[in-house]
Amino acid sequence: HRCAAPPPPQPFSKSRPSLALASRSPVESDTRHFKMGYGLMLGYPLFLMALNVLDLLMNSSFEYDEFEEVDQEIVVILFVLLQTFVQIFAFITMFLMLSNTYLFQVGIIGPLITNFKLTFAIHPIYMAMTCLLGVYRAGQQLSGLRARELWDSEVYIAASLIHKLMAVIYYYNNMNTVMKLGDASLYSKSAWVQLFSQGNAVSGTMVSGTTRNPLQDGAGAS
Repeated sequence: HRCAAPPPPQPFSKSRPSLALASRSPVESDTRHFKMGYGLMLGYPLFLMALNVLDLLMNSSFEYDEFEEVDQEIVVILFVLLQTFVQIFAFITMFLMLSNTYLFQVGIIGPLITNFKLTFAIHPIYMAMTCLLGVYRAGQQLSGLRARELWDSEVYIAASLIHKLMAVIYYYNNMNTVMKLGDASLYSKSAWVQLFSQGNAVSGTMVSGTTRNPLQDGAGAS
């Protein structure tokens, strides 16, 4: 009587789940997301604040300062490009903060866009106004007009005033959005799973007990 040969060993599959991932508890996952939210409150907001301060300095100097010792044409063009790039980096920073939330990572973008629609609207509007004002100012200065002579134009005064008022709204919205994105619940899987299981995450209604919707309770910049 012949014994059957033992089956050959199965090759290691890369798709097999890791024991470390399989053994991770919900508490460890929430701790990891909390640390991520805490890191965001320290890293991205500080960088965004630095960009806002830099943009504020440019708004308060580009229209008034004259640089006699350097090539005026190069300075004017560089100023327009520099301020545009600063605002682009500010939008990218804000987008990176949103992309680290749990809803974004699982592909549920609708509630985020709805609650942060003001942020998505203000950034391109302010950027467009900055570019238009900068191009107009550059054109006038390249034609031989001095910086202080720009203020003799009523059109430029009105455009600059509207731009500065929009800048105040832009700075306030950035800081307000950063404060709301500092809520660690936005990065917690268990909190959103419990909300969606009860059908209240998108509608924004309060759940009886201790469960709450971070977007409804002040985590969204409306």
